[in-house]
Amino acid sequence: MGEPRYGRIHLRPTPSGPEFLPVPPSYPPGRGEYYSDDDRYTRKEDRHPRHISVTPQTPSPPPVRRQRAASGDPPQHAYIETVRDSRARGESGISMDPRVPSPPRANRHRERRPKEERRLSAPVIPLYHPMVPPPQSPPPQGRKRSSTTRKARPITPEVSNPGSDQELLSPPTNVRNVSPLGNASMQLQRSKSERTPNPSRPGLTPAYSDWARRSWSNISGSSFLGDKVYQYRPLEEQSIRLIRISPERKTMIKCEIMHVSLEDPPRYIAVSYAWGDPGDTRKIEIEGCAISVSASLHGAFQVLRQRVESVLVWVDALSIDQQNRDERAQQVQLMPDIYSNAESVAIWLGPEEDDSSSAVDFLGQVAAQAKYPDKISRLLTAGARNGDLAAVVSLFERDYWRRLWVVQEVFNAREIYVYCGPTKLSWDSYQLASDAFSEHRGDMAFRNDQIEGRRAVISPDQFSYAQVLIYQGPASLPDLRAYMGDGEGALLEILRACRRKLASDPRDKLFGLLGVLPDEIRNEFRADYNLPVKDVYTEVVDYLLKTTQCLDVICEAIHFPVHTSSANLPSFVPDWSHVPQTTSLACKFGFSAAGSTKARCAFLDERLNKLEISAIPLDTIKNKGIAVGTLCNLGDYLMAFLHWRALLLDSFRQEDEESRQRAEEDLATTLSLGQIPSPYNWPSEWRTACYSIFANLIHERLPYIPLDRTLFDYLNVAIAVRPEARREYLQRHFGDRMMGRCFCITQEKRIGMGTGFMLPGDQVVVPLGCSTPILLRPEGTRGEYRFVGDVYISGYMNGRAAEQWKAGKRSLKKYVLH
Repeated sequence: MGEPRYGRIHLRPTPSGPEFLPVPPSYPPGRGEYYSDDDRYTRKEDRHPRHISVTPQTPSPPPVRRQRAASGDPPQHAYIETVRDSRARGESGISMDPRVPSPPRANRHRERRPKEERRLSAPVIPLYHPMVPPPQSPPPQGRKRSSTTRKARPITPEVSNPGSDQELLSPPTNVRNVSPLGNASMQLQRSKSERTPNPSRPGLTPAYSDWARRSWSNISGSSFLGDKVYQYRPLEEQSIRLIRISPERKTMIKCEIMHVSLEDPPRYIAVSYAWGDPGDTRKIEIEGCAISVSASLHGAFQVLRQRVESVLVWVDALSIDQQNRDERAQQVQLMPDIYSNAESVAIWLGPEEDDSSSAVDFLGQVAAQAKYPDKISRLLTAGARNGDLAAVVSLFERDYWRRLWVVQEVFNAREIYVYCGPTKLSWDSYQLASDAFSEHRGDMAFRNDQIEGRRAVISPDQFSYAQVLIYQGPASLPDLRAYMGDGEGALLEILRACRRKLASDPRDKLFGLLGVLPDEIRNEFRADYNLPVKDVYTEVVDYLLKTTQCLDVICEAIHFPVHTSSANLPSFVPDWSHVPQTTSLACKFGFSAAGSTKARCAFLDERLNKLEISAIPLDTIKNKGIAVGTLCNLGDYLMAFLHWRALLLDSFRQEDEESRQRAEEDLATTLSLGQIPSPYNWPSEWRTACYSIFANLIHERLPYIPLDRTLFDYLNVAIAVRPEARREYLQRHFGDRMMGRCFCITQEKRIGMGTGFMLPGDQVVVPLGCSTPILLRPEGTRGEYRFVGDVYISGYMNGRAAEQWKAGKRSLKKYVLH
């Protein structure tokens, strides 16, 4: 092939893109170069020097003229060598510093223009060293096309009246590009009245000064529109603000704000609603100032406004200065009194949509027939066919039911009415209908062809509609009065019951529940929005450990599926803002792994980052099965069963037949977390029912997977479960308990099931004062441990380890959690 014409091609970045420059073979190698034997590897622009950019903002280096290597011709890069030699000699016209541009070369074939025209012309691109980036020149002010000099127009922003508070936080954006020939000069449109600078503040136009003034007023917590700004007056102690909605005279809703004392308040209505999309706003007028409120609140005001008389309401968005953290904290403490002193609470579900009027009428019919089971069954069947049931499902899935603040607003109310569009129904009717759905869950196993409406079945599961009707809507609000007798432990029970509720501020997962806590607990916590989230959540753990002497609170730190938190919490502190799809083992099943022992624990630092606990070492995880996810279907449960059983048989293949039979009985018991339903009184009977359910569903749903001889024999075993009810039976007794967990076998061949976050090598311990065993993972070199999660160990869930410790058969060890 011979010697290449160009030994290397150097890739140099420029503001306008990469440039490929041929360099002599003696040039030292650098980044971005590669070897070429042909001219086709050079860019087309290298062969044509007219590619120089004319945009002043992005100067490009001049092209290097490529000369053919022929006999008698000068060297390939004589031009570059000449420039390099000139710079080295320091001749005039060539800068010694490669970063300083060289003077442009004069064009002999073009007539020289006047000096003032040359100043505005596009500059000739200087020559730069190929290894040094070109300097960034300041952007030019424009380019002349004629000899007549035109004055540059001053840049003046034009600010229109913003349409919402959100727009006031952004600078003016009405910009247009007026640059010809690719120049990047930008000019803001403005009116003639705004061309005069503001004498009070040089450099700012009146429009920009007005925009800045209103932006700062918005940041400070005031509400405004146009030139009027509404300023909140400070509240006195035990005082609140009420909104007086004026009678309907115009389309615009007009209101006034008045301060009243909670000791002797007038008759008013407390509004309970979901804030909705913050970008969707409407205008109302408060004391001459137009205020932007959410579309949801505007709809609630339209429904509550009367034609003749004014109405007094309390609504958090306007009655509390949301920008004042101290006032928010003070008003949160008064929430129980605000809702209990209200004449009634108005729940606003939103506007009319998805046949909500039909849904409300259907709920009224079900509530009226709640005492007649036969009529309820006929109503449910008819509602599934005519679409009323689908409308109720849509109504129960609205955002309002997910709010955390709804819990205490309903809990403290004396009388409640629910508004949805133009409809109004009492809260008692909603509760009666919800209770009827739960009692008649057996009548709601609808097939797909039985359901007609505007929405499809939520999932392939036949019970999707039933799950929404039974567990969402009014049923999603827990009955907290059942926890009032638990003493200090009521805090943990209420936090568990309301964990799936949502709040925009993570601190509200505690502050939003202060209104439902007993007075002795509420007085120990004070809403303070200046505290970090970490301090708020750690304070909950500290209080529960000291008052209850129980470690169950740390089991609420659920780490699977893995989620990230900006609060930087220790591993043993639950992140209450996280909504897991699983629950802790101690939440439902009443285990007592530590017996009647009390917790022995203490924090080792003032920041409460390290907790020392006393626990009984039990075992170490050796093998684990696949974890069942939290968003899974029937196939995931069946595949997990097959994998877990194969792992069990492999671990016990060296054991005798009796040991293997006992291990399979423990597997069936573990899959249900030890909760064996009647009429199965013996582990062997429960194993038969369990294997029959899984074997038949695998045969139906996964026919391509062959069953071994043992499972195949269970296909025809008669059990007390109808074939059409197998799927529902699996979901009730196995699915909810397998979800988010995985099967495990310890080094001493103990069988268990715990968090999907576990790994082989995690240590199983039973802490004193804890209802379940937990998993700890050694980390670092200081002998500290990370809390992994709770775990079910067959045979050790009811105090067996504590009894062995008291008998001297097991030791007690201290662990430091971080």
